[in-house]
Amino acid sequence: MPEQAIRFGISDGSERRATTWKLWTPSGKSDVYLACRPLGGKLKASLHQSGCWQVAYSQEFFQENVEGHISSQQDRFLERWPRPRLIAPGVTLAFRIVTPYSAVTIPISDSDKNITWLPNCPPQRATEIDVFIVSSMTPVSGWPGKNKMKTNPVGSYRLANGESVWVVYWVVDMPDLSSATKGVGRFYKGGSEEDLKSDNLRAIVFGKEPDGSRVMYDCVVMGKGS
Repeated sequence: MPEQAIRFGISDGSERRATTWKLWTPSGKSDVYLACRPLGGKLKASLHQSGCWQVAYSQEFFQENVEGHISSQQDRFLERWPRPRLIAPGVTLAFRIVTPYSAVTIPISDSDKNITWLPNCPPQRATEIDVFIVSSMTPVSGWPGKNKMKTNPVGSYRLANGESVWVVYWVVDMPDLSSATKGVGRFYKGGSEEDLKSDNLRAIVFGKEPDGSRVMYDCVVMGKGS
């Protein structure tokens, strides 16, 4: 069995998109990986069958760009956590990606191939993409969240251990990040404040939900006076 993968992103239906993502499982395995495609594998979430989950830099990127340059980052792991508790019998909400309407700003290019495009949400709202892992013993009517959450399907596949992975999306209220923990900016090796002056600057903000799932917010960074 070849690698199983779902590539997806949000677009305005014509020329602009938000960040694109890849969710995949290597051949014959039951580990699930999630990555922002433009980062090229430098950073990814690993949802291991063992229940030990993490977000980490690749070893190569960490050694070349982080180690010794960001004192607060002593190893390549940004976070480690156990597989979250079930939200329903046999159903794990593993990861969320939240994209505000305003984040659909990147020109679509020839490199954006084999992507499942999702429609952008209405202004002042956000699109939440959810990754579910479902037990082989749990019946699913349509797809996870179809009835209670009014989700729409993106794609799914079955793992070697019999569990299934589902990606769905739905429109939610704009997240309020005003109470988010304030941090101190650090630059990778060779980076400087000049890099912050580039056009279409973006950020991925990591968070934790009460149910134990992790979330990434796909955001546009607005400069002063914007």
